[in-house]
Amino acid sequence: MDIVDRKLICRVKLHGKKRSVYEDALVDTGAAFTVIPPETCEFLDLEADNQLPKARLVTASGIIETPVKILEKLEIAELEIWRLQIVVHKIPDPAPIKVLLGMNFIERTKLVIDGKKGQFTLAYP
Repeated sequence: MDIVDRKLICRVKLHGKKRSVYEDALVDTGAAFTVIPPETCEFLDLEADNQLPKARLVTASGIIETPVKILEKLEIAELEIWRLQIVVHKIPDPAPIKVLLGMNFIERTKLVIDGKKGQFTLAYP
């Protein structure tokens, strides 16, 4: 995977119980949670996380509370992450990327960044 304009961008496949969708995503070490926009969550029909129904996020607009849901599976290259907590939030326009892979995703993987080559990899730890 390549570093594009100093950003770790990758193509992911997001799975709900019955549907899936491909999206471009930004690996964001500054985000605590993985973020998916409301319209994608609705399309995938994601279930609410009953143990953590709301999360507090610090955004450029201030502190917000947002629903926490469960993504059935996230695929990226050879990697599959099952039952990942995500928060529902629309990244404000004009952001070109609407999905952020936060620390709760990164902690379940091995992220290796090679700045000299302009590449990064994600693998099982």
